[in-house]
Amino acid sequence: MEIAAALSLTGDSYTFGQGSLEGIQLAIEEANASRIKPRIKLTTYDDKSSEIEAKNVANKIANSQAALVLGPAISTISLAEGPIFAQAGIASLTTTATADSITQNPTTFRVIFKNSDQGELLATYLYRVLEKRQASVLVVDSSYGRSLEEGFKRTATKLGINAQYYQFNPDSEVEKIAQKIAAENPNVPVVFLTLDGEGSRLLKTLHKLGVKGPFLGGDAFGDESFSQRLKDEPEEKQQPGYFTDGLYGLSPMILDSANAEILTFAERFRKRFNRDPVWFSVAGYDAARLAIATLRTVTAEPGTGGDLKETRAAVLDYLRSLNSPAKAVPGLLNPFWFDASQGRQQAIRVGQFFKNRFESASLQIVPVNIPDTTEIASGAVFNLNDNRYARLQRVVYTGVFLNDVSYVDPAKSSFRADFYLWLRFAEDAGPGSADPTDLIFPTVVDQSKFKFKNNEPAEQRTMVGGNQYRLWRVQGEFSNVYDLHLFPFDRQTLSLSFSNARAPMEQIVYVLDKRTASQVLQASPQQIGATPSPPPAANPLAIAAPEAFRNLSQWEPLSARSRRENLVTASSLGDPTRLGVESQRELSGFLVTIELQRRTIATLTKSLLPLVLMTLIMYASLHFPIALVKEKVTVAVTAALSGAVLLTSINNQLGSVGYTIAVEYIFYIFFCLSLLCIVAVLAAERLRAIDRKEAAHRVTVSTRILFLITVFFSVIATLLLYFQR
Repeated sequence: MEIAAALSLTGDSYTFGQGSLEGIQLAIEEANASRIKPRIKLTTYDDKSSEIEAKNVANKIANSQAALVLGPAISTISLAEGPIFAQAGIASLTTTATADSITQNPTTFRVIFKNSDQGELLATYLYRVLEKRQASVLVVDSSYGRSLEEGFKRTATKLGINAQYYQFNPDSEVEKIAQKIAAENPNVPVVFLTLDGEGSRLLKTLHKLGVKGPFLGGDAFGDESFSQRLKDEPEEKQQPGYFTDGLYGLSPMILDSANAEILTFAERFRKRFNRDPVWFSVAGYDAARLAIATLRTVTAEPGTGGDLKETRAAVLDYLRSLNSPAKAVPGLLNPFWFDASQGRQQAIRVGQFFKNRFESASLQIVPVNIPDTTEIASGAVFNLNDNRYARLQRVVYTGVFLNDVSYVDPAKSSFRADFYLWLRFAEDAGPGSADPTDLIFPTVVDQSKFKFKNNEPAEQRTMVGGNQYRLWRVQGEFSNVYDLHLFPFDRQTLSLSFSNARAPMEQIVYVLDKRTASQVLQASPQQIGATPSPPPAANPLAIAAPEAFRNLSQWEPLSARSRRENLVTASSLGDPTRLGVESQRELSGFLVTIELQRRTIATLTKSLLPLVLMTLIMYASLHFPIALVKEKVTVAVTAALSGAVLLTSINNQLGSVGYTIAVEYIFYIFFCLSLLCIVAVLAAERLRAIDRKEAAHRVTVSTRILFLITVFFSVIATLLLYFQR
């Protein structure tokens, strides 16, 4: 079954097209690898970011065997191609196009939010989060800018924001508009309802004219590729982030605060493309996954799949049937269902630039599908428009620094750690907001000896910009699961987690604080579609003090890392309003992992040196004179008993282990050698007693050879385990 991808792979909008294509490719590769029919064939078309070329592409697709189209990537191209797709009866799932008008075409379905929704959110964010009541609004004279303006103006009027609108031609009026704003309104927020090209030129000019902002923009500003447009400016070379620091942008997804399913997708994406996905890639993957699910559904129906026209009609019927939350199918960015205008309802994330990085802003506006009347009354949940509700979500920047891991105890399944923990978060997240410092550590062994009190930080202050900073020194013993199958060739992972069990992810999300130099060595943003290159070498122990592992004489530290941990409960938990694809509850948490490798040679020397000596003595006993039969047997028996005592001592150190560990196989071989010596000596003596001296000699020689062969292969197996650990 053929799917067409109609994307802007070259030209001014190539980042949207190439990013979308990577997500599409991954989705189709995974679908075909699953061997579930039908097998998908992807045919890619480049519209070159040109409306003229787009019509040629649309005609080619209409005359192809494609059952549906993924794309276009931008709104102007979708408007050009839409009528041609409609005439051919072929569905188009746009990947990153956002203009309201694209779904006026009867076969076009929007995969992400629409422009008027972006405008609405920008006005709401300006009012509720930034608490600003004035704005200079720059509107590019295009369908993109005007649809953004419609949503912003409608909401700003409702909220009482005094906005001055400046509409301009992107080709000739950028400098003039910037100068006009600098002269008329230099001290009020600036909202860009523009694409990234004219937006970057305006931002640069406004900065140079002394306009301070804050600056806000739509999805064209919602990715690190935006900062790349200014990277060659002298100010940026001298001070990275000179123009973009503090700039707000919108995105359907920001990886640092994404949900569990997107984080899982990101891991697969990194393995395939060797870099983090941008939101274009997530949107492309999402659209492709819906396309694949659609084709699997329609081809499973009897009598469908033979005629192309019938297949295209069945695809359209299926997509139109996804018309309510009750009929939704899962998606990364939100459940897939389409409203009356064939658009998709989803959250819009707000990001902010810092040193050319694009990270989640400290406060987000997230939709509430089933609002509680008491929360509406308190103001915790507020009405956006048309009975759509939302609440504020805190994004809590979180970091950990290890001071000491004083001991690791597999016998007690625990370890002891001493570390600093810090949080940065917005002070006010609205009425009834949860406390981000109300943390629980589920693996603490003894709460009475655990040193952490959320209301007694070691340090606290209000930072520039109004965010709160809290720092604690945490000390305690934590339970841990150890895998000792390969002892003493084993590696172990110590896991230390915490979360806020009283607040779901809709209210609080803990994200990795990447503003701290020790947290991460960050590469410059990588260009979409460029040849992947490996990240710069980062210190795997960057979040640990140099002496943090000084007490672990048996262990070599390999890495210490921290990351988000999402705790997903796939159950409605008795709440009848949580149905279908929205039934799960997700908590945001944080996880620190420490990778340790056992110092095998030291452990073997300490634990098995007596065993080696006893093995040599046993072999030497096989060369004792014939008369020393009793002594030969005594050596073997003593060796076996000594080995049993040594094995018991090792097991006592490791605790109660319900499986066979690697070192036990060494002991089992040793016991077999002891038994071999005893049996061989007694057999040879018995043969001599019945005057079969030649046979007795052969038994003795064979035993020596078998003993050496067994020891040789045991040593080889031990070395292989050592080098493969």
